[in-house]
Amino acid sequence: MKMILTGSTALCTLAIAAAALAQQAPKPKIEAVYWLSAETVSGMATGQPTGVEKNLSLQLGSTRSSTAPSAEHLPPQDLRAGERLPLVSPGKGVPKGDGKPDYRPGTPDKPKGRIELYWGCGETAPAGQPVVIDLATMKPGAASPFGTIPDVKAMVPPSAGRHATYGEWPGGKNGTRVPRDASLVGDHVVRGNYSPEMRFSVASGNDFLAPLAPRSAELASGAVKVSWPAHGNARAYFMTVTGARDDGTIVLWTSSAVRMPGRALPDYLEQSDIARLVQQHILLAPEAIECVVPSAVGKASESAMLMMTAYGTEGNYGAPRGAPAGWGVKLRTKATHMSMLGVDLASLMADGEDAESDTRTSDAKPKKKRGLLRGVIGGALGLPG
Repeated sequence: MKMILTGSTALCTLAIAAAALAQQAPKPKIEAVYWLSAETVSGMATGQPTGVEKNLSLQLGSTRSSTAPSAEHLPPQDLRAGERLPLVSPGKGVPKGDGKPDYRPGTPDKPKGRIELYWGCGETAPAGQPVVIDLATMKPGAASPFGTIPDVKAMVPPSAGRHATYGEWPGGKNGTRVPRDASLVGDHVVRGNYSPEMRFSVASGNDFLAPLAPRSAELASGAVKVSWPAHGNARAYFMTVTGARDDGTIVLWTSSAVRMPGRALPDYLEQSDIARLVQQHILLAPEAIECVVPSAVGKASESAMLMMTAYGTEGNYGAPRGAPAGWGVKLRTKATHMSMLGVDLASLMADGEDAESDTRTSDAKPKKKRGLLRGVIGGALGLPG
């Protein structure tokens, strides 16, 4: 009996040791990284008041060198972008600069103008707002009157300057647009002669975000309530409004409860930064479905521009333990929207002809405003007047 127990104990010890060794197996060294950036665009940025577009950018970077690099992405059929997406590498001798024009500027003119800065959701701007900024009196090196830039970690995707070999899709051809009904859900394969083969599967929670569709409702006070349907995969929201008074004063507003520059946040944010900025009330929480733009901002201009961003989830995939070569994939998502504050663009453009004809009647003063706004929108979109 004692011998049987001793044998069983030995077998159990061996099993535990084997499991421990398996867990301690080192992860393979990362030789290649692959980033997918998926954006859903809605509103005026699409060229149509209620348009929706989807953009996808693919970037592969590897520590391996190749004189004739070749790589491709085999996406699921529902992406509807083709069976194979070639990851194009920049040719030899192609500059790796930022693409900005090369010129030698002269002495800059001293900035002029006046800005009113507002922030936070609420029908009435709180005490201390607006902060009025006179650009002509700003001194170099002085503290910025626009507020503090949020401290966030820069997201650095693969690039030709950071990797021995680099490839991207669509390689500068025809933009990054994919069909409106495109989906990333399903199995993906990335392969090439300068990177290990990558196989990963995207779940519905990491797909393109649904398009943002905020609606504006002007309140009796002149404030504007902006509301939107809940987005299941959105982690946070951020909004800005830009307008101008008749005297040329620029009016800027952000949905942040903390004073900050409106364009301070990058295009994409790390998930940890999103959670922290929500806690700091810089970003609106994922359960938010409305925000009231203060009356002082709503009354500032008939053509104030509303910009909205939803920061989505992030998917991270990697090579299994024991793989001959390591790799990592990051999928980041967001949705953006642009429209005119307090204006129902869909009905405005649909009823444009009626509005223009109504301006000829004696009681058409409110509809003259609609006709004027339609002209502004049409001009911005390149539509006939």
